[in-house]
Amino acid sequence: MGIKIGYFAITDDWTPTGCLQQAVEAERIGFDTLWVEDHLIAMPGGTQCNFAWTVMSSALQATKRVPFYTGVTAPIMRYHPAIVAQAFATLGAMYPGRVGLGVGTGEPPNEMAVYGGKWPSNNTRLEMLEEALTIMNRLWMSDSPISFAGKYYTLNNAVLLTRPKEKVPVYVSAIGPRAADLAGRLGDHLITLANNPQYVRDELFPALEAGARGSGRDPKTMERVGHFAYIYDPDQVVPYENLQQDAGTIQGSAVSKAFSSEFISIFHTAEDFIRKIEEMKRMGYDHLAIADQNMAIKKGPRPSLDRVASLKVWADVLPHVR
Repeated sequence: MGIKIGYFAITDDWTPTGCLQQAVEAERIGFDTLWVEDHLIAMPGGTQCNFAWTVMSSALQATKRVPFYTGVTAPIMRYHPAIVAQAFATLGAMYPGRVGLGVGTGEPPNEMAVYGGKWPSNNTRLEMLEEALTIMNRLWMSDSPISFAGKYYTLNNAVLLTRPKEKVPVYVSAIGPRAADLAGRLGDHLITLANNPQYVRDELFPALEAGARGSGRDPKTMERVGHFAYIYDPDQVVPYENLQQDAGTIQGSAVSKAFSSEFISIFHTAEDFIRKIEEMKRMGYDHLAIADQNMAIKKGPRPSLDRVASLKVWADVLPHVR
Protein backbone atom coordinates (compact mmCIF):
# COMPACT_ATOMS: atom_id res chain seq x y z
CA MET A 1 0.00 0.00 0.00
CA GLY A 2 1.49 3.32 -1.05
CA ILE A 3 -0.38 5.50 1.44
CA LYS A 4 -2.90 5.05 4.23
CA ILE A 5 -6.03 7.18 4.16
CA GLY A 6 -7.73 7.94 7.47
CA TYR A 7 -11.08 9.60 8.15
CA PHE A 8 -11.91 11.92 11.08
CA ALA A 9 -15.05 11.58 13.18
CA ILE A 10 -15.77 15.22 14.01
CA THR A 11 -16.96 15.32 17.62
CA ASP A 12 -17.35 19.11 17.39
CA ASP A 13 -20.03 18.92 14.70
CA TRP A 14 -21.76 15.54 14.92
CA THR A 15 -23.75 13.89 17.67
CA PRO A 16 -22.13 10.83 19.24
CA THR A 17 -24.49 8.66 17.21
CA GLY A 18 -23.53 10.58 14.08
CA CYS A 19 -19.84 9.96 14.77
CA LEU A 20 -20.56 6.26 15.18
CA GLN A 21 -22.50 6.12 11.91
CA GLN A 22 -19.66 7.89 10.10
CA ALA A 23 -17.09 5.46 11.50
CA VAL A 24 -19.06 2.41 10.40
CA GLU A 25 -19.62 3.82 6.92
CA ALA A 26 -15.99 4.89 6.56
CA GLU A 27 -14.83 1.35 7.32
CA ARG A 28 -17.33 -0.08 4.85
CA ILE A 29 -16.11 2.21 2.08
CA GLY A 30 -12.52 1.17 2.68
CA PHE A 31 -10.68 3.76 4.76
CA ASP A 32 -7.51 2.43 6.40
CA THR A 33 -7.82 4.29 9.71
CA LEU A 34 -10.24 6.35 11.77
CA TRP A 35 -9.41 9.43 13.82
CA VAL A 36 -11.32 11.44 16.39
CA GLU A 37 -10.83 14.95 17.79
CA ASP A 38 -10.30 15.21 21.56
CA HIS A 39 -11.86 18.50 22.64
CA LEU A 40 -13.77 19.86 25.60
CA ILE A 41 -14.66 23.13 23.87
CA ALA A 42 -15.84 22.98 20.26
CA MET A 43 -13.81 24.66 17.54
CA PRO A 44 -15.41 27.71 15.82
CA GLY A 45 -18.63 26.67 14.12
CA GLY A 46 -19.02 23.52 16.20
CA THR A 47 -22.49 22.59 17.41
CA GLN A 48 -21.52 19.50 19.45
CA CYS A 49 -18.55 18.44 21.55
CA ASN A 50 -18.80 14.85 22.72
CA PHE A 51 -16.15 12.91 24.63
CA ALA A 52 -13.62 11.43 22.22
CA TRP A 53 -12.70 8.32 24.18
CA THR A 54 -16.35 7.26 24.51
CA VAL A 55 -16.92 7.72 20.78
CA MET A 56 -13.72 5.83 20.06
CA SER A 57 -14.57 2.82 22.23
CA SER A 58 -18.09 2.59 20.81
CA ALA A 59 -16.78 2.80 17.24
CA LEU A 60 -14.17 0.12 17.90
CA GLN A 61 -16.94 -2.18 19.08
CA ALA A 62 -19.15 -1.34 16.08
CA THR A 63 -16.42 -1.87 13.47
CA LYS A 64 -14.34 -4.93 12.67
CA ARG A 65 -10.88 -4.12 11.32
CA VAL A 66 -10.07 -0.43 11.13
CA PRO A 67 -7.65 1.10 13.70
CA PHE A 68 -8.81 4.18 15.61
CA TYR A 69 -6.63 7.05 16.89
CA THR A 70 -7.14 10.34 18.70
CA GLY A 71 -6.08 13.41 16.77
CA VAL A 72 -4.99 14.63 19.23
CA THR A 73 -5.09 14.23 23.02
CA ALA A 74 -3.16 16.69 25.18
CA PRO A 75 -1.86 14.63 28.14
CA ILE A 76 -0.44 17.62 29.99
CA MET A 77 -3.16 19.73 31.65
CA ARG A 78 -6.76 18.60 31.21
CA TYR A 79 -5.61 14.99 31.64
CA HIS A 80 -2.84 13.63 33.84
CA PRO A 81 -0.54 11.47 31.69
CA ALA A 82 -1.03 8.44 33.95
CA ILE A 83 -4.79 8.55 33.31
CA VAL A 84 -4.20 8.75 29.56
CA ALA A 85 -1.80 5.83 29.79
CA GLN A 86 -4.36 3.74 31.66
CA ALA A 87 -7.24 4.60 29.33
CA PHE A 88 -5.34 3.65 26.20
CA ALA A 89 -3.76 0.58 27.75
CA THR A 90 -7.28 -0.67 28.48
CA LEU A 91 -8.48 0.15 24.96
CA GLY A 92 -5.42 -1.56 23.51
CA ALA A 93 -6.06 -4.67 25.59
CA MET A 94 -9.69 -4.80 24.44
CA TYR A 95 -8.95 -4.12 20.75
CA PRO A 96 -5.45 -5.45 20.01
CA GLY A 97 -3.68 -3.71 17.15
CA ARG A 98 -6.54 -1.27 16.57
CA VAL A 99 -5.82 1.55 19.04
CA GLY A 100 -3.44 4.49 18.73
CA LEU A 101 -2.93 7.70 20.66
CA GLY A 102 -2.21 11.06 19.07
CA VAL A 103 -0.68 13.57 21.49
CA GLY A 104 0.06 17.28 21.37
CA THR A 105 0.58 20.36 23.50
CA GLY A 106 -3.07 21.41 23.53
CA GLU A 107 -5.11 24.51 22.74
CA PRO A 108 -6.19 27.19 25.21
CA PRO A 109 -10.00 26.75 24.98
CA ASN A 110 -9.80 23.06 25.88
CA GLU A 111 -7.13 23.15 28.54
CA MET A 112 -7.83 26.48 30.24
CA ALA A 113 -11.49 25.57 30.75
CA VAL A 114 -10.33 23.28 33.60
CA TYR A 115 -6.82 24.57 34.35
CA GLY A 116 -6.09 27.66 36.40
CA GLY A 117 -3.43 30.27 35.90
CA LYS A 118 -1.75 31.57 32.76
CA TRP A 119 -1.57 29.67 29.47
CA PRO A 120 1.95 28.15 29.39
CA SER A 121 4.39 29.06 26.64
CA ASN A 122 5.11 26.72 23.73
CA ASN A 123 8.44 25.78 25.27
CA THR A 124 6.87 25.00 28.63
CA ARG A 125 4.15 22.87 27.07
CA LEU A 126 6.72 20.94 25.06
CA GLU A 127 8.61 20.27 28.29
CA MET A 128 5.36 19.07 29.85
CA LEU A 129 4.67 16.82 26.87
CA GLU A 130 8.15 15.31 27.02
CA GLU A 131 7.68 14.52 30.70
CA ALA A 132 4.19 13.15 30.03
CA LEU A 133 5.47 10.85 27.27
CA THR A 134 8.22 9.62 29.57
CA ILE A 135 5.64 8.73 32.21
CA MET A 136 3.27 7.02 29.77
CA ASN A 137 6.03 4.98 28.15
CA ARG A 138 7.29 3.83 31.55
CA LEU A 139 3.80 2.83 32.69
CA TRP A 140 3.13 0.92 29.48
CA MET A 141 6.41 -1.00 29.73
CA SER A 142 6.71 -1.66 33.48
CA ASP A 143 5.44 -4.75 35.28
CA SER A 144 6.25 -3.19 38.64
CA PRO A 145 4.98 -0.04 40.37
CA ILE A 146 6.96 3.04 39.49
CA SER A 147 7.44 6.40 41.15
CA PHE A 148 8.35 9.60 39.38
CA ALA A 149 9.17 13.07 40.67
CA GLY A 150 9.39 15.44 37.75
CA LYS A 151 9.09 19.16 37.19
CA TYR A 152 5.39 18.89 36.29
CA TYR A 153 4.09 15.45 37.33
CA THR A 154 4.40 13.00 40.18
CA LEU A 155 3.76 9.26 40.42
CA ASN A 156 3.73 7.27 43.66
CA ASN A 157 3.91 3.50 43.12
CA ALA A 158 1.75 3.62 40.01
CA VAL A 159 1.28 0.52 37.89
CA LEU A 160 -0.97 -0.55 35.04
CA LEU A 161 -2.10 -4.12 35.61
CA THR A 162 -4.21 -4.12 32.43
CA ARG A 163 -2.01 -3.63 29.38
CA PRO A 164 -2.00 -4.80 25.77
CA LYS A 165 0.61 -7.28 24.59
CA GLU A 166 2.02 -4.63 22.27
CA LYS A 167 2.51 -0.99 23.27
CA VAL A 168 -0.08 1.47 22.01
CA PRO A 169 1.52 3.47 19.17
CA VAL A 170 1.89 7.19 19.84
CA TYR A 171 1.53 9.82 17.11
CA VAL A 172 3.14 13.11 18.20
CA SER A 173 1.67 16.29 16.72
CA ALA A 174 4.33 18.66 15.43
CA ILE A 175 4.40 21.95 13.56
CA GLY A 176 7.94 22.94 14.53
CA PRO A 177 11.24 21.03 14.46
CA ARG A 178 11.48 20.78 18.25
CA ALA A 179 8.19 18.89 18.46
CA ALA A 180 9.22 16.73 15.48
CA ASP A 181 12.45 15.87 17.29
CA LEU A 182 10.39 14.87 20.32
CA ALA A 183 8.26 12.64 18.08
CA GLY A 184 11.41 10.90 16.93
CA ARG A 185 12.80 10.45 20.43
CA LEU A 186 9.74 9.47 22.48
CA GLY A 187 6.90 8.88 20.01
CA ASP A 188 6.35 6.25 17.38
CA HIS A 189 5.04 8.38 14.52
CA LEU A 190 4.42 12.05 13.57
CA ILE A 191 1.19 13.84 12.68
CA THR A 192 1.20 17.41 11.38
CA LEU A 193 -0.86 20.09 9.68
CA ALA A 194 2.21 21.45 7.85
CA ASN A 195 1.64 21.76 4.10
CA ASN A 196 4.63 23.79 2.86
CA PRO A 197 6.56 21.22 0.78
CA GLN A 198 9.98 22.83 1.24
CA TYR A 199 9.55 23.23 4.99
CA VAL A 200 8.29 19.67 5.43
CA ARG A 201 11.18 18.30 3.37
CA ASP A 202 14.01 20.48 4.69
CA GLU A 203 13.12 21.05 8.35
CA LEU A 204 10.23 19.03 9.77
CA PHE A 205 11.04 15.52 8.56
CA PRO A 206 14.81 15.90 9.15
CA ALA A 207 14.08 16.85 12.77
CA LEU A 208 11.94 13.72 13.19
CA GLU A 209 14.68 11.58 11.71
CA ALA A 210 17.41 13.16 13.84
CA GLY A 211 15.39 12.59 16.99
CA ALA A 212 14.82 8.95 16.08
CA ARG A 213 18.46 8.27 15.24
CA GLY A 214 19.58 10.04 18.41
CA SER A 215 17.53 7.61 20.47
CA GLY A 216 18.78 4.58 18.55
CA ARG A 217 15.65 4.09 16.47
CA ASP A 218 15.06 3.66 12.77
CA PRO A 219 13.12 6.65 11.35
CA LYS A 220 12.02 4.52 8.40
CA THR A 221 9.62 2.70 10.75
CA MET A 222 7.83 5.96 11.61
CA GLU A 223 4.74 7.14 9.78
CA ARG A 224 4.49 10.71 8.53
CA VAL A 225 0.82 11.61 8.88
CA GLY A 226 -0.48 14.70 7.11
CA HIS A 227 -3.74 16.19 8.36
CA PHE A 228 -6.01 18.43 6.31
CA ALA A 229 -9.70 19.28 6.09
CA TYR A 230 -12.12 19.57 3.20
CA ILE A 231 -15.64 20.46 2.19
CA TYR A 232 -17.22 18.30 -0.51
CA ASP A 233 -19.39 20.57 -2.62
CA PRO A 234 -20.37 18.76 -5.84
CA ASP A 235 -23.01 21.39 -6.69
CA GLN A 236 -20.46 24.22 -6.30
CA VAL A 237 -22.66 26.34 -4.06
CA VAL A 238 -20.13 27.31 -1.35
CA PRO A 239 -18.05 30.43 -2.04
CA TYR A 240 -14.49 30.07 -0.80
CA GLU A 241 -14.70 33.38 1.05
CA ASN A 242 -17.52 31.96 3.21
CA LEU A 243 -15.13 29.57 4.96
CA GLN A 244 -13.63 30.17 8.35
CA GLN A 245 -10.09 28.93 7.90
CA ASP A 246 -9.03 27.73 11.34
CA ALA A 247 -6.55 24.93 11.90
CA GLY A 248 -6.74 25.39 15.64
CA THR A 249 -5.14 27.99 17.88
CA ILE A 250 -1.66 27.20 16.59
CA GLN A 251 1.19 29.27 17.93
CA GLY A 252 4.95 29.33 17.62
CA SER A 253 7.74 30.59 15.40
CA ALA A 254 7.37 27.75 12.88
CA VAL A 255 3.78 28.59 11.92
CA SER A 256 4.64 31.12 9.22
CA LYS A 257 6.98 28.64 7.53
CA ALA A 258 4.82 25.52 7.93
CA PHE A 259 1.91 26.63 5.74
CA SER A 260 1.94 27.51 2.06
CA SER A 261 -1.81 26.98 1.54
CA GLU A 262 -4.99 27.03 3.60
CA PHE A 263 -5.88 24.13 5.88
CA ILE A 264 -9.41 23.64 4.45
CA SER A 265 -10.00 22.88 0.76
CA ILE A 266 -13.23 22.81 -1.25
CA PHE A 267 -13.52 19.76 -3.50
CA HIS A 268 -16.12 19.45 -6.25
CA THR A 269 -15.14 16.12 -7.84
CA ALA A 270 -13.31 12.89 -7.08
CA GLU A 271 -10.44 14.24 -9.21
CA ASP A 272 -10.03 17.17 -6.78
CA PHE A 273 -9.53 14.73 -3.90
CA ILE A 274 -7.07 12.69 -5.92
CA ARG A 275 -4.97 15.74 -6.85
CA LYS A 276 -4.74 16.83 -3.21
CA ILE A 277 -3.74 13.37 -2.02
CA GLU A 278 -1.09 13.06 -4.73
CA GLU A 279 0.26 16.45 -3.68
CA MET A 280 0.57 15.26 -0.07
CA LYS A 281 2.24 12.04 -1.20
CA ARG A 282 4.86 14.05 -3.09
CA MET A 283 5.66 15.90 0.14
CA GLY A 284 6.61 12.57 1.72
CA TYR A 285 3.47 11.77 3.68
CA ASP A 286 2.62 8.07 3.87
CA HIS A 287 -0.59 8.41 5.91
CA LEU A 288 -3.29 11.08 5.64
CA ALA A 289 -5.89 11.96 8.28
CA ILE A 290 -8.67 13.83 6.49
CA ALA A 291 -11.59 15.72 8.04
CA ASP A 292 -14.95 16.70 6.52
CA GLN A 293 -15.16 20.26 7.85
CA ASN A 294 -18.63 21.53 6.91
CA MET A 295 -18.78 23.41 10.19
CA ALA A 296 -16.21 25.82 8.73
CA ILE A 297 -18.90 27.32 6.47
CA LYS A 298 -19.63 30.46 8.44
CA LYS A 299 -22.47 31.78 6.27
CA GLY A 300 -24.39 31.22 3.06
CA PRO A 301 -25.41 27.99 1.28
CA ARG A 302 -24.22 24.55 2.28
CA PRO A 303 -23.72 21.36 0.27
CA SER A 304 -26.92 19.39 -0.28
CA LEU A 305 -25.44 16.01 0.64
CA ASP A 306 -25.52 14.79 4.21
CA ARG A 307 -22.33 13.37 5.76
CA VAL A 308 -23.08 9.71 5.03
CA ALA A 309 -24.02 10.47 1.42
CA SER A 310 -20.93 12.62 0.92
CA LEU A 311 -18.71 9.71 1.94
CA LYS A 312 -19.69 7.85 -1.23
CA VAL A 313 -17.29 9.93 -3.32
CA TRP A 314 -14.45 8.11 -1.58
CA ALA A 315 -15.45 4.87 -3.30
CA ASP A 316 -14.20 6.57 -6.48
CA VAL A 317 -11.15 8.15 -4.82
CA LEU A 318 -9.56 5.40 -2.73
CA PRO A 319 -8.78 2.91 -5.55
CA HIS A 320 -6.83 5.61 -7.42
CA VAL A 321 -4.53 6.82 -4.62
CA ARG A 322 -3.03 3.58 -3.33
